[in-house]
Amino acid sequence: MRYIEYREDNGHLSMGIDEALLILRGQNKIEDTFRFYSFNPSCVSIGYFQRIDFSIDLDFCKNNNIDYVRRITGGGNVFHDKFGEITYSIIISEKKAPDNILESFEFLYGGIISGLKKLNIKAEFKPLNDLILNSKKISGSAQTRRNGTILQHGTIIYDTSIDTMEKALKISEKKIEIQNRVTTLNKESYKYKKEILINALKEGFKDIFGSFEESIISKEELLIATNLANEKYSSENWNYLR
Repeated sequence: MRYIEYREDNGHLSMGIDEALLILRGQNKIEDTFRFYSFNPSCVSIGYFQRIDFSIDLDFCKNNNIDYVRRITGGGNVFHDKFGEITYSIIISEKKAPDNILESFEFLYGGIISGLKKLNIKAEFKPLNDLILNSKKISGSAQTRRNGTILQHGTIIYDTSIDTMEKALKISEKKIEIQNRVTTLNKESYKYKKEILINALKEGFKDIFGSFEESIISKEELLIATNLANEKYSSENWNYLR
């Protein structure tokens, strides 16, 4: 297992890096890899199957320097607050995870759950793809599979502005308001700095997936990611796909 050191990138490059790692792992050019990162500036990531005009308030995002980008993974739309959210991703061989999708979500969430436990935060997995704390959501994840490889990525909400989240996202009438179903670690009195959280999460991944080597992103990975960011993730054809 390999760990790529924490980065802050815009949404286009962040999604480009995750896809680049998925491509290279599927070609057996890299080993299983995980990383933590933040979106800068803040960004809404749009689930692959979501319609952008039904998903986000584009005027609010434009006026508040919030980017948007479509993911290659399914699931709902996610507000990534540069001041209060960590995103994780893990790229791993399908052979090392359960075949069942639900079981694989829980298994790959194991590093996050274990890491939070080290800080006495007892998060629980809630099917299909959430973590809850005190009955409220603190994390959501999404997944895709390609060439025998799984990419799973998701949020850890530690100090996100829930008010900004509500304004940036268009919420279905079938869902209750965000304030009643989403919380942050800080709101639940777990006020840890980002660096402490990341260190604990790294140890949690070590507990579940074994020892790892730390590295920076390679030139090949960054080149592929940059091309994806420029040609795909920043294009209207991709972001307005649906």
